[in-house]
Formats: sequence, C-alpha cells, structure tokens
Amino acid sequence: MKFSVCTTNYNCAHALAAHLRSVYDNLHGLEFEYVVVDNKSRDGSWTILTSWAANHRNATLISKRSTIGEGREIAFARSSGSHIVVLDTDVVYSSLLRRFVDAYFQTCPGLSVQAIYCGIFPRQTWVEAGGRRSLNTNEDVDLWLRVDRIGTMRWYPVSVGENRKEPSAWGQADYLSKRYNKTERLLRLLRREWDFLKTGPVQRTDLRSLAAVKTIDMGLAEPAIAWPQNRPQYNHVQHTIAFIREFKQAVQAP
Repeated sequence: MKFSVCTTNYNCAHALAAHLRSVYDNLHGLEFEYVVVDNKSRDGSWTILTSWAANHRNATLISKRSTIGEGREIAFARSSGSHIVVLDTDVVYSSLLRRFVDAYFQTCPGLSVQAIYCGIFPRQTWVEAGGRRSLNTNEDVDLWLRVDRIGTMRWYPVSVGENRKEPSAWGQADYLSKRYNKTERLLRLLRREWDFLKTGPVQRTDLRSLAAVKTIDMGLAEPAIAWPQNRPQYNHVQHTIAFIREFKQAVQAP
C-alpha cells in the first residue's frame, strides 16, 4: 500500500458524495486506501459511506463517537500505508490534489507537507511525533508543531479543494455550523474552550511566521494570501468577553 487517506466525518452529507467522487477521481490509478471514522452522523452520511464502500474495496468505514483528532488517530491505527494523507470530508477536491500528491512523492517523500485542505505525513514521522490528540480545535496545528520539532514540517500555501462549509462557520467558529442543533452548538463551543486550555502553547504560536520560513514551493499554483491563519490572542478579560458574545451567538443562531 503506497499511502492511506485518513479522515473523519460528522454530518457532512451535504458535501460527502461529491467529496468521495473528487478524491477517487483525482487519485485514480494510484495505490491507496481510504479510511474514514464517522462520528455517529445523524444526517445520512453513514448511508452515503456504506453505499460507496460497497463498490470500492479500498474503503474502510468505522463508526465511533470521537473528536476530530481521536477519529484521525483511529483511522491511522486501521491504516497500512507508508504515508498518511489527511483530507476533510466537507471539502471537494480539485485536480490540484493529484498534482500535489504526485509532486510530493517525486520531490520530498521524507518531509511532512501541509497544503490547504491536505496534509501528507510519512508514517514513521506520524508515530515519532505522537499522532493526533483527542481535540476538535487546534488538532491539526498541535501535530504540525510536534512534527516541526522533529525538523521535517513544511507548508505549501495552495488550496487543493473547495470547502463546502458555510463561511460563517470556518475555523474556530465551527460551532456555528448548521450541521449542529442548538444543544450541539453549545457543547461544541464549550469543547472548544476545553481544547484551548489543553493547547495553550499552540494557541500562542505565531504560526504564520513559522510557516513563512519553512514554506515549500512545488510550482503548482499561485500561493494563497495570509495562510496559515494565526489564532487570536486575548488576555483573560478579552477572552471572557469574546466567549460570552460567542455563547449568545450559539444560543440565538436559528
């Protein structure tokens, strides 16, 4: 097995079928497996996934309550590839995914490279860095920084797909997504705060400056502006005020 696509899914039925087609169409002809952990979705995602797996022998489905980070680690444990490709099920991938994967294996298979919506990690590096922790927020950056301490983390600021999540719920505002009911929005906001406490150094890292000196150029497309995004820096009072505002948003959202 050359590489393993490892991902998680929760209530992404709005994009899931198109996501799967885009991944398989773009990776056609390559030796890969697709391992997905579904976090007990309520929106028909599991039906889409089981229907897909019935016709694609290289798809492995796991249904388990989990955070994003825990789910990716479960997928990793069930995978067998020499490299791990991390994708998102609410992203529909363009032909740049294939070009990025091809360029990676041709030029730098010993490095870990994160593009926008796709990261590729050698299996041994993933293990040495400690894999993904059980986080919903900062779970990606948390691993990037541990790989960076090993010395092999690089960033490629090019988007290889289109995120189908509503723009108002991107990044740390994910709790506002219409994929969640009101109770879930509040619980996810509280979980985000817990993840902030667990990842304080990650939250305070100047990620953009770090990535700027460790950017790799594969010559595939024009780089995005201002990526990766830095996490907002608040003192305790500012953080409390922001949390109260976000809590009201979560309560009042339709």
